[in-house]
Amino acid sequence: MKKTLSYALLLAGMTSVPAMAHIGYGHRNFGTFDGSTLTSTTLTGQAATGNWGWIDGTDADYGNSHRVRPFRFTLTEESNVTLSFKEATGEVTDHRGNVHTAELGLIPGFSLYQGLASLRPIPLPHDGSDLSVASRPDYAEGSFRAMTDWSIGNSPGDLNGTVIPARLSFFEYIGHAYDGTGYGSDGTQDNMVSHTFMNLGAGDYSVFVGGSDYLAQLDSNPDKMTKYGLEGTLTVGVVPEPETYAMLLAGLGLMGAITRRRIRTGSV
Repeated sequence: MKKTLSYALLLAGMTSVPAMAHIGYGHRNFGTFDGSTLTSTTLTGQAATGNWGWIDGTDADYGNSHRVRPFRFTLTEESNVTLSFKEATGEVTDHRGNVHTAELGLIPGFSLYQGLASLRPIPLPHDGSDLSVASRPDYAEGSFRAMTDWSIGNSPGDLNGTVIPARLSFFEYIGHAYDGTGYGSDGTQDNMVSHTFMNLGAGDYSVFVGGSDYLAQLDSNPDKMTKYGLEGTLTVGVVPEPETYAMLLAGLGLMGAITRRRIRTGSV
């Protein structure tokens, strides 16, 4: 039933809203950071369709990439990065200019990868391309994987008379976090999730965000196709130099020695 449901949604997405069926970062680029100063960026007006897209990608049969939303950022220097996502409400505009009211209630989960999907003018990747289908098992529901490396392909294109061959976009898994009280979650279901990734190297990164409510994909759920509001914040911090760590440790050691001496002499 689960596979039948996911393929039905995949087909519906490809036929009714084709642009949404492709991986694109429109209005979801946090920006480029050098890590020299503490910087925070928040992106609003986003939405995820359904409340189960991210958790579905933890299955052995992969997930449907149409049910997660990709974000991106670039680091020019090694940096510490904190990613936070939470439910939101408000007006969101789709690729056709239609305005929808996003609802509260998202139980967010996300995964961080190094790598980017193909960018325009190269055709955008999607689950239904021949290359995507050929690059995953026959039993897979889609290409998205939440807890390991994965790839997704595009279709051939044409650029001013020049044929652009299909190619795969690769995502190298860095880590994940998700809201809830189940095993591996953040332990508190409060419709938000945050995680810090230390010492990320320079490069391009993708973040895929969606719902982590596994039961929300059942046929009995009347809100299966609801648009849930999503707000994301990225904070980039400075990675201390090795000598900074050394000075900090030396200072802590000195303070400890002074405290122990005072205790021995009875001055504390």
